[in-house]
Amino acid sequence: MDFDALVRDCIDFARRLIQTPSLTYEEAAIASLIREEMVRLGFDEVWLDGMGNVSGRLFGRDRSLPAVVLNAHTDHVDPGDLSLWPVPPYAGEIQDGRLIGRGAADIKGPLAVQVYAMAAFKRAGEHPRRDIVFTGVVQEEIGGPGAIYWVEHLDYPVDLVVLAEPSDNRIALGHRGGFAVWVKFLGRSVHASVPQAGENPNYYLATFLARLAAARGELSAHPYLGQTTVAPTIVEVDTKSKNVIPAWTRVLLDFRTSSESPKGLLAFVTHLARGLPHEITPGWSFPLDFEDDATIVGVDTPPDSPAAVRARELISAGVGYVVPLRSYQFATDGRLFPPYGITNIIGYSPAEEPQAHIAGESISLEKMAESLQGYIALLRDY
Repeated sequence: MDFDALVRDCIDFARRLIQTPSLTYEEAAIASLIREEMVRLGFDEVWLDGMGNVSGRLFGRDRSLPAVVLNAHTDHVDPGDLSLWPVPPYAGEIQDGRLIGRGAADIKGPLAVQVYAMAAFKRAGEHPRRDIVFTGVVQEEIGGPGAIYWVEHLDYPVDLVVLAEPSDNRIALGHRGGFAVWVKFLGRSVHASVPQAGENPNYYLATFLARLAAARGELSAHPYLGQTTVAPTIVEVDTKSKNVIPAWTRVLLDFRTSSESPKGLLAFVTHLARGLPHEITPGWSFPLDFEDDATIVGVDTPPDSPAAVRARELISAGVGYVVPLRSYQFATDGRLFPPYGITNIIGYSPAEEPQAHIAGESISLEKMAESLQGYIALLRDY
């Protein structure tokens, strides 16, 4: 097999993916492009499912073994202000050894690497140890309906899922889970010209946020997924009139953790809101039960698990150095799989996490080539 030609063709495919806009709900064209590419490359099976997810399979040397699944998504976020881009976001231009465009890092460059790592076996006339299935799922950027559909309709056994989310050619062992609550502070609405006659809930909010800023360090940490964080994001009031003191104001708290429980976080928030008239209700959350004392987890593959150890050995052999371990800061579709019995989940991708969703998003061509080597070694013998 000509590896240099494989890299060139992989980059060309990544460029074509970038040149095919695929905002959430507008993914049919890119699914068709991926399907046609896998058919052209000679994949043993290629199909679309009822949700619009696109999949392709290579048959393994031992088809009795559970499959390795390579997971990517087909949607991307909006390019935003075009004046902030050094090149048009859908041009797929290459500058200074980097491919630039919306989705270059998240996730079309890594997607191309996954597809062409599989294509390497067809070009070499080889088979991987077990079946390899590529899955390009829809609507990841809005919470993962495509991934949920895939896992709920799964009709083959899976040993390992490898996520294409940006990991900078390190092995990501997972990420923290998410939990969010609204904290509403209650006041009394009056005309803004007579504030002394009312009760302004914005002062309660200010007191609460000051307490929150001081108490963030009290939250616990996971040994390898990192510190629990909390971020106040959206602030809302009940009125749109500029000359009215609100009857209430509320803030959304976004927690990311793999070491806290919903019950514990509720107690944390309740303590910070002590003495202030307030209500606490669910926000967006993976778990919703405030009484649940189980630890919130997104994806958690222990570094000493057989799957992680074996994957690291193989990828390291392929690239010629011991690949570092890391965790993701953001959430991935991988969090949706453990409830269905799929627990061996890692991330491996040439893209850098800080490139996701930014203007001028790009990916290193050199890192794409290295990632191809790592993937081929993993798939050959895992």
